[in-house]
Amino acid sequence: EGTRSGDGNIGSFKKGGFVLAIESGVQILPIIIRGTFSVMSRNRLVIKPGKVTLEILKPVETSCFTKETKDELMKKIRNIMRESVDNGKKGIL
Repeated sequence: EGTRSGDGNIGSFKKGGFVLAIESGVQILPIIIRGTFSVMSRNRLVIKPGKVTLEILKPVETSCFTKETKDELMKKIRNIMRESVDNGKKGIL
């Protein structure tokens, strides 16, 4: 996303990282960080005790995408992450 969530949900992605991955020919490794919103919301400086977990998803190949099709790649990554969040994983990101 490039920033912290304002409401605990997955926000919109920045395009630069996707273009860089496509042009470099590297895979994208989607990572979901859960629990940070309840530990420290976006506009607070106080950190509350809580559990934060990191979920590393399968790498996504970028070789079949171009700068012109970066939006398709962004949609694919978003769907992968959304599916992981929705699949029985309770709680806010």
